[in-house]
Amino acid sequence: MEIKLNMKKAFISLIILLSVSNNLSASTISGSQLKLLIENWLEKNGKEANISILGELKYPDCDPSKIIINDISGNSKLIKVNCIGKNPWQFIVRNKTNQKKIVKSKKKSADVFALKKLKNKGSIILEEDLITIKKNNTIGNMFITEKSEIVGKRLKKKVRPNEAIRYSNLKDDWLIEKNAIVTIINNKSFITIKEEGVAMNNANYMGKIKVKNVKSGKIIVGYAKNKKKVILNTKQN
Repeated sequence: MEIKLNMKKAFISLIILLSVSNNLSASTISGSQLKLLIENWLEKNGKEANISILGELKYPDCDPSKIIINDISGNSKLIKVNCIGKNPWQFIVRNKTNQKKIVKSKKKSADVFALKKLKNKGSIILEEDLITIKKNNTIGNMFITEKSEIVGKRLKKKVRPNEAIRYSNLKDDWLIEKNAIVTIINNKSFITIKEEGVAMNNANYMGKIKVKNVKSGKIIVGYAKNKKKVILNTKQN
């Protein structure tokens, strides 16, 4: 009789244990469910998912409407799951997505020209003054790669040795430069008047130039004919 009573108690205990176990299972969310939840959220937001969560992990069950998922890293690397239900909890997981390596494009280097030794403002550059050096020649740098564009030019400012020469270092190649002494030529009907003048501005071929008459001090406007000649109208030869 006692044996039967003990067996009955054991059977009842087993029923209670199974009932508690089922209730516990129904009232938790597993790691596997959590993983699926996060993956679906990432996919819905157009993000790649590569997360790892232990399937045995258990959290109190939470109504789906009470679950908030956030990307706390801003780049989908850290995902936070927050339950705001009766039994609040939170969980953070790392999303190990494949990062694409950004390959930096190599800047193209070129042979550009520099001076062997220091030359001061106003100096004329000769071929023997030049050496070549390697530089990243971009639009912003504007270094000179053609020797013909340097030789014979005058420096606008002092340039140190081994310093790549830029276009901004060179004076503009004007036909007539400001302060140059020129001859003012005025061809009239039967006479040609020639007078000495001083250029008041730079000018290229047949460009307008102001010239101060040395004798009268009067400033007149003419056209640059050549390095030494200014004519008063374009019809003159």
